[in-house]
Amino acid sequence: MLVFLVGFMGAGKTSSGRALARLLGTLFWDLDARVEAVARMSVAEIFRARGEAGFRAAETRQLAGVARHASAVVATGGGTFVQPANRELIRRCGRSVFIDVPWAELLRRLPGKHGERPLFASPEQALELWRARLPHYRQADLHIQPRPDEDAEAVAHRIALLLGGAR
Repeated sequence: MLVFLVGFMGAGKTSSGRALARLLGTLFWDLDARVEAVARMSVAEIFRARGEAGFRAAETRQLAGVARHASAVVATGGGTFVQPANRELIRRCGRSVFIDVPWAELLRRLPGKHGERPLFASPEQALELWRARLPHYRQADLHIQPRPDEDAEAVAHRIALLLGGAR
């Protein structure tokens, strides 16, 4: 089974995704890391050199590549699921899980990350982006709201239960 974790930056898609892949005994792919590896640049550098459109095109190519696997857990970038073609590909190939973290918690998790996150110029700008993306994230097949006391392992166990694949 292919499982695609969606949600805003700082939601824990990568850390929970790694834990979930271990639980399910499958591969783990971080979409942003794959884009960076192919481009040999960080996401921020890709945004500066190629713009958001260039980054999104590379992201879509990597998504198509991981979608060819029979089984994997994929941590998508924060904007991946916003793109209609990506959302449709994910729907055809696997299950999507929205990791829904409240804005205040996201803000707490992301201090000092402004330089690393091209679309996080300011908390106000990021809040506007988060609000704009929520309707897209809510189209995911499954929805989980991590509790404040949960670590990535606990979130992964809850996702596995939702998927019906806990071991």
